Amino acid sequence: MEIFTDPEGYKRWYEIHNKIYESEKKLISEFKPKNCLDIGAGPAIFHEIFSGNIISLDISIFMLKEIGEKEDKILADANFLPFRDNSIPCTFISVTICFLNNISQFYKEVERVTKERVITCFIPRDSAWGEYYYELGLKGHRYYSHANFIKKQDLYNILKKFFEISVIKSTLFFSPEESEKVDRIEESDKGSFVCIEAKKRSSAPHSSVLNSLS
Repeated sequence: MEIFTDPEGYKRWYEIHNKIYESEKKLISEFKPKNCLDIGAGPAIFHEIFSGNIISLDISIFMLKEIGEKEDKILADANFLPFRDNSIPCTFISVTICFLNNISQFYKEVERVTKERVITCFIPRDSAWGEYYYELGLKGHRYYSHANFIKKQDLYNILKKFFEISVIKSTLFFSPEESEKVDRIEESDKGSFVCIEAKKRSSAPHSSVLNSLS
């Protein structure tokens, strides 16, 4: 797939849309990603705000070659994670789910290797930018034509099979027709870039964060 063999083009998108990038980066930093496995890491776009040990996993050798020598890099399929059970403190996923065929099976595998928490960031299908990217994909866009955008509730339902959702925040509240800006962050899923923190199941009562969003 062309999108996975062009790390320079991938990074260039974020350079052109630097205000969207800053908004997304600011949101992700609120989750304080530390000691994370980044699944579908690409050229490590957000790693400057990570701390601790980082493992970059990607299906593309071209992407991994763009990552600094100080990071651990693994060439692997996201659906078959080459790690022991409960061996990864934090798992981070950004946009990767848009390029998976079986998201439920993917999170089952993520749950197996994750010890503490998983952070998922995505552009929902039912958001202003999700709709915009979806329409571009229908027109044959080089990136978005390969993406399968998922709706918010559909992803929540999958996550709840394997984890307890604890935090949901979002940004990008302006529409594609408006001028891009570094946007605010809200504890809601009303923005077009949504990040979710979910934790390994315990005997504690199920999180009520989703109820507050209804």
